[in-house]
Amino acid sequence: MFGKNSIPLKNIVIFIVLFWTCGVFLSWLHSPVNGQAHNFSLTFNNMMDHMLHGRFDVDPDIVAGEGFLRDGRVYAYWGIVPALLRLPVLALPNGMNVDVTNISCMTALIIMLSINYKTLVYLIPHLPKNTQWIQACLFVAMTCSGAQICFLRFSLFQEVCFWAIVFGLLFVHWAVRACLNPAQAPKALTWMSVSAGLALLTRVSMGIALYAALALFGLLSIWRGIAMVRTARRGGDGQAAPKVLGHCLAAIAILLFFVGVTAWVNEQRWGNPFTFANYNLYIMNKYFPDRLPRTEAYGLFNFRRIPLGIIYYFIPVWVFKSGQGGLILQDSFHRLVDATEMPPSSFFLTDGFLLLLCSVFLVALVKNHENTGMDKAASLLIILGLCTAPLLMLMAISMNFRYRAEFYPLFMFMGLMGSTVVSRRYAHNLYFRYLCIFLVCVSVVSSYTVMLLYKKSAFGLRWSRPFGQFCGLDKLYPVVVMPPF
Repeated sequence: MFGKNSIPLKNIVIFIVLFWTCGVFLSWLHSPVNGQAHNFSLTFNNMMDHMLHGRFDVDPDIVAGEGFLRDGRVYAYWGIVPALLRLPVLALPNGMNVDVTNISCMTALIIMLSINYKTLVYLIPHLPKNTQWIQACLFVAMTCSGAQICFLRFSLFQEVCFWAIVFGLLFVHWAVRACLNPAQAPKALTWMSVSAGLALLTRVSMGIALYAALALFGLLSIWRGIAMVRTARRGGDGQAAPKVLGHCLAAIAILLFFVGVTAWVNEQRWGNPFTFANYNLYIMNKYFPDRLPRTEAYGLFNFRRIPLGIIYYFIPVWVFKSGQGGLILQDSFHRLVDATEMPPSSFFLTDGFLLLLCSVFLVALVKNHENTGMDKAASLLIILGLCTAPLLMLMAISMNFRYRAEFYPLFMFMGLMGSTVVSRRYAHNLYFRYLCIFLVCVSVVSSYTVMLLYKKSAFGLRWSRPFGQFCGLDKLYPVVVMPPF
C-alpha cells in the first residue's frame, strides 16, 4: 500500500495524531456519552422510540421550538438515519435517556477521514511518479482543513451534516473510481445509489444533489450499455453490455426503494409524500414573526438570494460596517434572508487549495483536445448534478455556517480529479508547487480558526461574548434572542 509513489506511513501517523490532538480534543468538551442529557439532545432517541411504535412524531418537550405542530402532534424535520443509528442504545441501561450525539459525530468524522484516505490511496497509482508533494498537499488538506475541521461543534444540527458529508464522500469515492477507470463504473453505480439513498434519508438537499448526479451518470451508462448491445448485434465485442445494464437496473431499484421510504416518511409527517418540511407549522415562527411574511413573499428558495449567498459563503464582506452605520448589505439580508449565522468565513481561505484544483480541472474539461486520462463526459455530468446542493444553499432563506457542508462533495470530486491534471501539467513547476503549499497552510490555519470561532458563536445571528463585543457585531444586528431549550 505504501510504495515509492505513495504517502509514507510515518507522515500519515503524524498527521492523524495532529488531527486528533488539535481538532477533535478541542471540540470534545464533554464526555462521548451523556447519561443525564438535556431534553433537546435526546430528539433522535425519542424519534427512534416512536418509530419502533410505528409513529414519526416526537415529544413536544423533547424537540421544543425546533418542532413542527400538525394535527395535534409535533414532528421534527431531520432525516431518520441519525435516529436509526441510535438503535444500539437500546442495549444500554436506560438507553433511551443516554445522549450519544458526541460519539455519533465522532464516528462520522472517523468515517469521513477513512473514506478520504481510501480515495487518496486509489488515486495515487493514477498520478505520475515523483508527485509526492501533490500527495502530501492532498492528504493534509483532506485531513486538517475544510469539512474535517471547520464543523467540529458537536450538536444535533451538526450531526446531521456530518452524516450527510459521509454519504457524500462515499459517493465521491466511487465517482472518482468510475471516472478514472470506466471499468469500475458498473460497480460504482451500485455504491453511488446506496450513498444517494442514505443521504436522502439524512439531509434532503444533499440527497437531491447525489440523486441528480447519479441520474445523469446513470443515463450516460445506460446509453453506453445500449451502444454495446448494438455493437454486439453487429458482431462486435459487447460482452460487457449485460453487466453494465444489470448494474444500472440494480441502481434504479435501490434508488426507487429509498425514494419510497422517503415518501412514506413524508406522508406520515406532513400528509404529503413530496413535502420534506412545512415551515408554516414551525413552532419557532412565534418567536420570529417576520419569517412567514418573508417566506410568502420570496419563498424558501429564490434566485434573488444567489448574490447574497455568494457573499456569505465566499466573500464575507457582510460583517463589515457600511457608511450608513449598519453592516454592508444589511437591508438586503434582512429583506430576503431569515438568518445569517456567524462566524464569517470563506471557502477561499478554508479550502483554497481544493478550489485551485477545481479550477484546473474545469479548464481541462473545457479543453476537449487535452488528454487527461479520464472519462470527461461522466465527470462533467457528475459535476452538474453535484452543483444542485450548493445552488440550493445559495438560494436558501437561511444561511447557516453548517450549510457549507453541502459544497464539499462537489469540491472534493473536482479537487481529486483536478489533482490528476496538476500532476501531469504542473508537477515540476516550482512556483505552482509553492502556491499549493501556501494555500494548504492557509487552509489549515483558517479552518482551525473558523472552528474555534464557530464554537464560540451562538446558533443564528448573534455572536456570543467576547467575540461579538470585540468585533462590535452584537449591536449591529438587532435580533430576537431565541428562548433556551
